[in-house]
Amino acid sequence: MSDERYPLLEAATDEEPLSFSSGVEEQACIGHLRGDFGSGTEFWTTWWDHQEALKDQAFKDELDSVVNALREDGPLKDLGSMERFCRSHPKARMSPKAGTYYYGFRVDTAKHRYYLRFLPQQRNYNFYIYCYKTDKLERAADLPPREENVSDKTIKVLVVEPMKPCEVREISHDLKSLQGIVGGGIEMIYPFTDPAAIICNAEGKNRNLSPNRLLCDSRGNAYDILCGTFLIAGIRGENFASLPDYLLHSYKAMFDDRRLFAIPLEVPVSQEKHPEHKKKRGTQHER
Repeated sequence: MSDERYPLLEAATDEEPLSFSSGVEEQACIGHLRGDFGSGTEFWTTWWDHQEALKDQAFKDELDSVVNALREDGPLKDLGSMERFCRSHPKARMSPKAGTYYYGFRVDTAKHRYYLRFLPQQRNYNFYIYCYKTDKLERAADLPPREENVSDKTIKVLVVEPMKPCEVREISHDLKSLQGIVGGGIEMIYPFTDPAAIICNAEGKNRNLSPNRLLCDSRGNAYDILCGTFLIAGIRGENFASLPDYLLHSYKAMFDDRRLFAIPLEVPVSQEKHPEHKKKRGTQHER
């Protein structure tokens, strides 16, 4: 159970986008909290600002109160508690927009509305809490959409080349352009719980393309390697879209720390330092 002051309501299907970063509702979004339980009982969080001007002290105090209440004896206590809570609310299960199933809930207070996305799985971020100013959210449908920095024919993505820092680019999102960047047929990978995807060469490993970056779980443990140039794009419905600025910054910081460098498997032995080493006859491959 959660604190009676902050009852968790099952989010309706049409509220699903409010637990992601998209749409005109962003103008009412104060920010979001992302967290995970580590090995199962830890508690790690990161905060992302969306509309910093809306983040007053009253909101910060209330958010602390909501999170602490849900941690005390609720779904944010640990991974096991979240699993049990989600199983008891099957109607809250949402579509796999982030590449996996998750559960959507909502908390209403006098001035704020919180949309919670739960993913009770290890090796993943386990929860997101999107925080909105209620009065602005209710007027969001009447607000004009935010101006985009790129045209409808282009999207803003993060291009990641082997042994180079990540680069933000504005590209055309047609198939030919994507294939040109990765150097062949494309494959989509969905390792994130954000609405984003990795677009890479489908034959990167088979073609022995240069090792590029590690894929790691939420605790930083590597479980796969991406080979060849790839890019990270946003997802909007069934189409690719621009990555929001905060995700561009987040993924750039993440993958700039995961560059792989070639290291020789063996160091040649110097014959001058080891005069006792004698070359065998008849072995043509020896140097």
